[in-house]
Amino acid sequence: MMPETIAGLRDEGHDVDWAYETYRGTPDTNLLNIATDDERLLITYDQDYGALVHQFGAVAPFGVVLFRIHDDILPEAEVQFIVNSVNILENWPPGLWTIQIRHSD
Repeated sequence: MMPETIAGLRDEGHDVDWAYETYRGTPDTNLLNIATDDERLLITYDQDYGALVHQFGAVAPFGVVLFRIHDDILPEAEVQFIVNSVNILENWPPGLWTIQIRHSD
């Protein structure tokens, strides 16, 4: 995630624990466990979480959201897309696994 995305989420009142700040270098399986223990939705660009959850049976009771953003998207539009998506996600059920894709401006 970009720092601007983290700031945008925090500005919207979301309690964000950014792995880059707090858990840099921590393996994906450990991050998934931390998110589970802290009852957090895990938001990522990393497709490895799909394999962990679906192929290897890792537990993600509070959900995983994978963002796929096209390279041509302006950073400001990317931040707004992610913030808007997370704002909507607050009402989605636990255990959610979803991919949010943004193709163009």
